Amino acid sequence: MNWIEIIGYLASFLVAISLMMGSIVRLRWLNLAGGVTFSLYGYLIGAYPVAFVNGFIACINIFFLIKIYRAKVEFNVIKSGTESGQSGYISFFLDRYKNDIHRFFPDFNIYKQDIKREYYLLTDQETVVGILSGIRLNDDHFQIDLDLVTPAYRDARLGNYLFGSNNHFGSKYNIPMITANAQSEANRRYLKGIGFEPRKDNVWQYSAPLT
Repeated sequence: MNWIEIIGYLASFLVAISLMMGSIVRLRWLNLAGGVTFSLYGYLIGAYPVAFVNGFIACINIFFLIKIYRAKVEFNVIKSGTESGQSGYISFFLDRYKNDIHRFFPDFNIYKQDIKREYYLLTDQETVVGILSGIRLNDDHFQIDLDLVTPAYRDARLGNYLFGSNNHFGSKYNIPMITANAQSEANRRYLKGIGFEPRKDNVWQYSAPLT
């Protein structure tokens, strides 16, 4: 195997992996890398139609990435039952994404009926794009066991709005202590990226920024 063949295999790998991404942004970036690599491969072997088509695909990905990053977002979090009353939508969302919930948050269904459970709608402008839920352990402590958004928003933007260096969630609802029950490796990576740190067992605690 020579180095040109390695470039071809790498291009194929990048395109294949891109199609497995739940986040549209990650899909676009990986598909862009795959398109550029395939275009280079086509040029090196003299397959100019392959180089042209994949170069065009790369340009399409660049166009949509620019569109995504320039898009105006107006995130908000709304407590269901007090500010919205969208219980019907919550049932629909939980059913629509039940497979993702089982995959990333398997403990949620075990404690779903807890009387201390609270639901929060996550919105972008007027559109509901996710649900955050957990149990109020006491007046000062809220533990999250569900934080799921639609595939187009699975790039941590909403997580960084709620937590990260912003702490909109804790500030808006006056919650000094926020923990999360990390039930999957993907969830743990996400929590680490938005300001949570491991404490014990599967419990991660949010470190709010100093004010």
